[in-house]
Parts: sequence; C-alpha cells; structure tokens
Amino acid sequence: MNTQENSINQNGCSVCKAGEEKYTKCVLGAFWGRIYYQYDYRHKDGELFSTLKETLDECRAERDKWLQAKNRKRLFPSIIQRIEAGKRLTKSEMAYQIGHIEPYSSMAISWDFFKRDEIVETFNKMFGTGIK
Repeated sequence: MNTQENSINQNGCSVCKAGEEKYTKCVLGAFWGRIYYQYDYRHKDGELFSTLKETLDECRAERDKWLQAKNRKRLFPSIIQRIEAGKRLTKSEMAYQIGHIEPYSSMAISWDFFKRDEIVETFNKMFGTGIK
C-alpha cells in the first residue's frame, strides 16, 4: 500500500503499519530548501526502515537493499557457502529458501511449474545475490 500524507509520524513515532510504506515530501532548510521524501517502511516482523532521499525511487531502492540484507541473514549457512563457492543451487533449494521469507509464494509452493530462470530471478531479487 502506497500512502502519502502530510505527516508520517505521530508524537515523534512512525504511524506505518506492518507491511506498509508511508512517505511525505518535505522541504528542509538545512539543505537550501530542496525537496526530499521522508520515507518509512515497516517490515512484517515490525522492524522499521526509514530514509530521506530526493526521489521516491531512491527511497524504494534503498529499502530494497535493506530488505535483501535482512533476507540474506535468513539463508541457511550451507546455502550461503554454496553461493560463495559458486556452486549451482537446485530449483527446490531456492524455492525452499524463498518459502522461508514468503511462505505462500507461488515459487515456494509450486516451484516445479516454474522455469529455473524465473526462480533464479526471484531468488536474486529477494536475497541480493547474483547466482545464475
């Protein structure tokens, strides 16, 4: 859900709910009146990501990097070792890891109906990896 409001805080605390993003434009005098986006995203686990950038696309790109790093920490150590060693992962291994993050993902549930390239693309986007 994308929401732009005049204020994304109430009494100094973010009003962003789990799984949502909120943002607002603001003009900061310290930056010579340039327009910025104040952006909050609250993960499903309740952790808050917050940033201030010149464009909404920059905010979302930084959020995606944060999510990838957060997701990567949840990869099994054996999978990380195989990725770092340049070893090939199977479709089912990648789908299982995707299911750890998104339990009801079609990639995790019906992985055998997807092409390997589709699963690899989703895996790389979700975990910030560059496997082939």
